[in-house]
Amino acid sequence: MNKHFILSIDDKYEIKVNYFIESEVNHIFNTFDFFNIHKTERAFYFQLCKKNSQIVLGTIHFTEIASDVFKSPAKGTFGGFVIQENIDFNIYEQFIKNVDDYLWCIGARRIEVLMQPMCHNPSLFSVTYNIMIRLGYTVENHEINYNLVVDDICFPAKINHGNRKRLNKCLREGLIAKEIDYSVYEQAYSVILENRRRRGFMFSMNYEQILQMVNIFPEQIKLFGVFNQETIVCSSICVVISPLILYVYAWGDIDNMQNHSPITLLANYIYEYAQKKAFQLLDLGTSTILGEPNIGLMQFKKNLGCQESLKLSFSKNSKTMITNNQ
Repeated sequence: MNKHFILSIDDKYEIKVNYFIESEVNHIFNTFDFFNIHKTERAFYFQLCKKNSQIVLGTIHFTEIASDVFKSPAKGTFGGFVIQENIDFNIYEQFIKNVDDYLWCIGARRIEVLMQPMCHNPSLFSVTYNIMIRLGYTVENHEINYNLVVDDICFPAKINHGNRKRLNKCLREGLIAKEIDYSVYEQAYSVILENRRRRGFMFSMNYEQILQMVNIFPEQIKLFGVFNQETIVCSSICVVISPLILYVYAWGDIDNMQNHSPITLLANYIYEYAQKKAFQLLDLGTSTILGEPNIGLMQFKKNLGCQESLKLSFSKNSKTMITNNQ
């Protein structure tokens, strides 16, 4: 059972645990709905609040993924700490420290935190890094993430010459990019799945899991595709991380489309969609696996106008805590 209780910080702030208060200070992977999908018997939803109030200033959740091993998030692209921008550094540090102390007190032998990419919030990333390192956490993994700033500049002006030629070829030959109707979601998923298999990569979610996300987050899961008449030749699954960030979770095209590169047309459509919806950042995900670079994928995203950003995961073992306390 996930009982609710309060951890006190001082006379002004407290941490409400498993109260599940609705908050605008969040991203999709730190919401209660996402936490609820993967929670186990030992799972905790921590919210920094003003004392005796329902005003949420910060959030993180942890789930036991193995015996006495707690992770944020249990599954998902990232979790980590989310905090209101005007919170004092010392209050934020106390929030992290108190959560950390509680998990050790209930017998944790390992804690893992998968942070959002630095580009999502450089200030939060920087202060969190400082606090976590001083609390004895180490960088478990480091990835290079790619993002595209969404502004008034049109997409063709951001990409390289080769991609502009591919984009124009797709348009000349009548390929059309659009948001995909629910009736063809399974076809769109199959295009991405087969693309991953051809390139020798795993796909972390099956179709039933995608549908579960669609049903729980109907306004935040978006599927887009490129059509050659009635045939889907390229598709993507995107996630609205927050009102400012749109994330391309996965995309791919059908076989034998190298001469057209419909991904470029799809990227153009997604970027224009992000402009219309007032997003500020288009996140195209990582191009490394366990830190090892995929050079071709990195160059592909650079040619789309992307910038690099760090994405880190932290971990700490119980022996680290013992050493630090000696």
